[in-house]
Amino acid sequence: MLFGSLSTVTLLSLLSFPGLATASVAYCNNQDYESGALGQAPYQTYYAAPYKPVQLNYALPPADCPSNSQVSGYFMFSPLGSDLEMTGGGYIMNPNGTMVYFSSGFGSTVILRGVFTYQGEDHLGIWVNDGSVPVPAGHGSGWNLLLDSSYNVVAKMSVVNFRRVTTSGLTVGADLHELHITTNNTAIITAFPTDETDLSAYGGSEIGYVLNPVAQEIDIATGEAIFTWKALDHVSPSECYAPLGLTATGYGTATDPWDYFHMNSIEKNDDGTYLISSRHCHTLYLVNSNGDILWRMGGKNSNFTMNEGANFTWQHHARFRGSDQLSLFDNGATEWEQDIPYSQGLLLDYDDSAMTVSLSSARAPYNRTNTVSQGSVEFLSNGDSIVGWGAMPYISEHDETGNIIWSTQFAVASSGIASYRSFLKDWTGRPSIPPSMKVTSPFSNNVTVYAWWNGATEITSWELYGSRLITPLKATSLANASKTDFETALVYSGSGYTFYQVAAHNANGEILAYSNFTALDGTTFGPADNQTITAAPLN
Repeated sequence: MLFGSLSTVTLLSLLSFPGLATASVAYCNNQDYESGALGQAPYQTYYAAPYKPVQLNYALPPADCPSNSQVSGYFMFSPLGSDLEMTGGGYIMNPNGTMVYFSSGFGSTVILRGVFTYQGEDHLGIWVNDGSVPVPAGHGSGWNLLLDSSYNVVAKMSVVNFRRVTTSGLTVGADLHELHITTNNTAIITAFPTDETDLSAYGGSEIGYVLNPVAQEIDIATGEAIFTWKALDHVSPSECYAPLGLTATGYGTATDPWDYFHMNSIEKNDDGTYLISSRHCHTLYLVNSNGDILWRMGGKNSNFTMNEGANFTWQHHARFRGSDQLSLFDNGATEWEQDIPYSQGLLLDYDDSAMTVSLSSARAPYNRTNTVSQGSVEFLSNGDSIVGWGAMPYISEHDETGNIIWSTQFAVASSGIASYRSFLKDWTGRPSIPPSMKVTSPFSNNVTVYAWWNGATEITSWELYGSRLITPLKATSLANASKTDFETALVYSGSGYTFYQVAAHNANGEILAYSNFTALDGTTFGPADNQTITAAPLN
């Protein structure tokens, strides 16, 4: 697989100068990968680019593996786990397994939220951990950022030069479980503050402590809270199923509060109501703008009759799908309990007049096992769906009836590596920073330049330029190479040039950006003034 994604120019160079790179397109039903013989989290490397992204393996391959050309868009996911070679960020990847973007540089732990429409334009959402709560705790504290198509944090119309979407009036920052941008340019987020309450009825202390999760809607422009809903004000712990006194649920103390409710998704509807999911209560709550609970679906006090196959437990990622359907990820298990043979992505029909819920379709995992935490279900415009299997490091596509089409993994099943949610999204990115490159000269009269541009989605080819010391700003075209992987090698067999530069081209042959000029000794300077970007701006 070493040469599977490299251009002809690169291949000729590598045949005479083998290196250490193991950058690769996805494997196809690689049994050594699945068994762990390649390690718990196989990864790619490059000759020059300082990244080691996860290596995908199609455990259930598509017909044209590894291309998976029937898929439109990019995989977006954020692996977390101790065995990862590259940690702390989220990925945008081509369906063939090659990396497009790694969201580094924002903080020690970054979760890629997906694509949102904000002020009429597509933005990436990311969550950044502030470090006050360790992520393995099952919740977090931090803030959300919106990035534009150039990966710049969205500017704010004030003295603050970037927008952090975090909580308002609470003692903790925004939690990792939810970010939802509304059509009114507001943000829906979760938070997990600790509050004191009497837990004697549940085997705890009269002076006990719970995680009291909050659903909050924030005006992004001002940072003001529009809506705040605290679980303990509306839902008694007696409604819920997570026992007090487990390592996974907490002991009800100030330093280890009881996670009785565990809010993990919120959606605001066009009628102003909010759909709130409680994993530990096995319930979806419909709440009005005053905070009143209009109905409960599932759990001990369900207002609906749950027909065969429609029950769910320990669920994630609840979303309305029109006026009479909703989807969710039914874990059916936790670290301490298993309710069903394997987890599923569910599409449910509900009737809020007859107050019934029925199963429309279910999506089963490739390996028929339980996901004890996390998970997501996304519906595509053609009726297919993408399921992220959470604590099981898999992503799969399913047809309208739920039949699985393909399944890919980004780590070994038993590795403990997870992605909270996983998506397939359209995205166009053109970074504001210039492309990166490294110049090497393994042989006399033979220069190899490695080029990459983290986050750029429009590149189809690279062009190599050279300039001489006496005329450093006059560049001469030396070579071209198609882009087939994150990093591309360009080879010039000749001499006489002191500085080298690359330009990224799109499918129309237009120039998207120039890199800086770089010499063999690492000396750099900016592009020449007479070098013109010919591609039209994105916005």
